[in-house]
Amino acid sequence: MVLKRKGLVSESAVETFRQSILSTPSFQPHLRQDEPDWSAFVKPLGLAGERVLVLVASLRRLWILPFADVPACADLLIFEHVRLPSYLERFRASADQKGMRLVTLFGLFTRMFLQGNSAFPQNPTHLARLTQQAIELGLHGDRRLDAMLDLLVEDGSARPRAGYNNFDLQDPDLVIRSEHERREGITEGAWKSKHKFEGYRRQVISNPEFHKDWKLLQQHFDVDRFRDSRSILRRSKLPERNWQPPTFPDLDRVAERFQVAFDFFCWKWFLYGMRGDEPLVEKLSHTFTPYGTQIFIPGYWSLDVTRDLEWGTILRLHRARGVARQGEKFSQGRRQKAALLSNLLAANDAATAHRLKGKPRYDLLKKAAGLVADTDDAQVRRMLRQAKAMKSQQG
Repeated sequence: MVLKRKGLVSESAVETFRQSILSTPSFQPHLRQDEPDWSAFVKPLGLAGERVLVLVASLRRLWILPFADVPACADLLIFEHVRLPSYLERFRASADQKGMRLVTLFGLFTRMFLQGNSAFPQNPTHLARLTQQAIELGLHGDRRLDAMLDLLVEDGSARPRAGYNNFDLQDPDLVIRSEHERREGITEGAWKSKHKFEGYRRQVISNPEFHKDWKLLQQHFDVDRFRDSRSILRRSKLPERNWQPPTFPDLDRVAERFQVAFDFFCWKWFLYGMRGDEPLVEKLSHTFTPYGTQIFIPGYWSLDVTRDLEWGTILRLHRARGVARQGEKFSQGRRQKAALLSNLLAANDAATAHRLKGKPRYDLLKKAAGLVADTDDAQVRRMLRQAKAMKSQQG
């Protein structure tokens, strides 16, 4: 079951998205090499038709993801298109339910990593690799994937189960564009004005105590030892919530001693780090996460929610996962639709039990759903699929 990916790998959609990313000043390739000619890369695999087009489009999309492990993901995509179909045929022929569910699970993980790094709670590349091993090596007794398999793939039908969340983002391109911006520290797209940030930054730079603190750190530590690959010194990551577990850094270790001191330095001046001798001042920002959208307000920033933020920009990113409209009327409408679909599903079971087919079957289904008699049968079938999907989500 090589899963369809909607617009993720259509050639035109991928090329439009690639050009929009490659033409932005913030784009930085994360591999120090030229992009391969993906068509030539996959040619020895012997694929043909739509399968080769989908694979090439997937690889071209993969290349511009800001945090992807391109070699590992490319290998997993090749497995999905070249060897996985034969395993699926074998599992179907032997009625191997777990095998078929593992194929679905593998497809879910590859879908995830093609949508970026922000929407899902664990590393899908690593999980896809473990699932590939279970499929290829016949590790049906391997219990490491059992809980995820039961949570994410329905037993029997092997259909995906996402609860109230989504395996397919409504706008994955917007999420990936935001990942590029976050990687480069660009958050200004949601600001109405830069004067608060620029004014505070000038304050820090012109403050003699800030420069004194920075020189003190340099006297105590060889700070260049602790820079990251971009020559930036970074404070420790923030906890998601207010409570922090008690930690006891080992101050006998120079690296931990430096990090503790540097965190207090950043705390004093509301920084997230230093680039050379330049203070990197905290920015007003919004971030897409697997569980919701976070808004970070720096401690120095006196927020005016009307004048400071472009809420349309923030809400577009928040809705990129696919957020249903809410409110009393919308909730009432969804409850009514859920009741209708439940009645339709019950009527379908009754029609099956009585072996009804053709017009008598559809007459019963339309009556149960409260539809007029001349409603198109195709519409009834669509509603029935929605009813089955709703039942699957509810477990």
